[in-house]
Amino acid sequence: MKKRRFLLLILFMFLTACIRPPVPDIEQATSDAIPNAIVPLNNHLTTGYFKTALPLEASPTRGLIHSHIRNRADIEQVEMSLMRLATDFFNPDDYIFREGLHLSREFVSTILQPFNPEIENHQGLNPQVGSSHTFANTTIESLEDDLVRPLAYVLEQNFVTVEDDAFKLEGAAIAIALNPYHWLRDPSIGFEAELRMTDQEIVEIGQQIASNFLPLLRAQEGLEEVPIILALFILRSEREVIPGNFASITYVEAGSFTINSWDNVDEAHFRLPTDSGINVYDVNIIEEFNFFSNSIGNNFPHRYGLTAQVHVVDGEIYRVLIVFDMNFYGLSEKIGFHQLVGEQIMYFSPEHDIRITIRSPNEVHGFVLRPPFALEAAIQRINW
Repeated sequence: MKKRRFLLLILFMFLTACIRPPVPDIEQATSDAIPNAIVPLNNHLTTGYFKTALPLEASPTRGLIHSHIRNRADIEQVEMSLMRLATDFFNPDDYIFREGLHLSREFVSTILQPFNPEIENHQGLNPQVGSSHTFANTTIESLEDDLVRPLAYVLEQNFVTVEDDAFKLEGAAIAIALNPYHWLRDPSIGFEAELRMTDQEIVEIGQQIASNFLPLLRAQEGLEEVPIILALFILRSEREVIPGNFASITYVEAGSFTINSWDNVDEAHFRLPTDSGINVYDVNIIEEFNFFSNSIGNNFPHRYGLTAQVHVVDGEIYRVLIVFDMNFYGLSEKIGFHQLVGEQIMYFSPEHDIRITIRSPNEVHGFVLRPPFALEAAIQRINW
């Protein structure tokens, strides 16, 4: 009898070990009007975002951005912040987001080239070879083998409505990514120095590029008569771990070929805990971050990567983003780590939106979120 009970116990343990841990349900919604055409992103992770048009139609320029922007943080930020800026012009309750479909891969590649006056109607928007430019009080000539490229990339986003069971384009947002850097090289001595334009200098160049760009945009099928947002994004050096920021924005009326004025975009990114500039917005946040980091490190000393940034918008802290790069050696360790992060995140000032990603080189393990004034953190597990 004892032997039989022992065998039943072993069988039960084996079966329960094969059961997948429960994963919290994510609330979903459907559209009765057009099945499978719109998915509202309405769970708490995506509140305030645009709805997304489905089935997804990939942009013709998909993947091209990685060939022109080297800083991964910039690539993510330019897309997310452009979408956020677009909410001032296109209400997410009324418009649906769609990847940009009206700028072809060939067109984008062409406008990123240096302007060539020897080619009739050449559309290159970067400075022509032989032109001179100032970086940090140093004059640089754009050469065939050492080009000055202030225009790094353009990213298109579309905003649509539903009409007669089809999507109708109502407007577009275009991010103009600007590169304020140039490497000064002296091959004879192996010398290299990174030179940078001031924000004012690169914005002035970007606004001129935008003026030349607008008529080219109006010539693209579908963009002839819709309103267009043009926003200037200043890239960070590829060695930086925090992204750049938008600096200037304009709204071009439907069918117009004229940019009437530009508005400044008040946003910035600060790295924790090293960038003391964040003290202007919150004198306690560096101390809070150090307490948080030490609390995690004291309990998990083999943690090998932690980066944090603060996104400031309109003079206030918009969001704190923290990323742990962590290798786990068992499920209990993974659970314990997420629980500890969920506890320690509450030591940040309650008015801040704190979002933490926990990942390893090959996968994302989970998210820990503490919205402003929340009484407890939410833990989102991924595939465990």
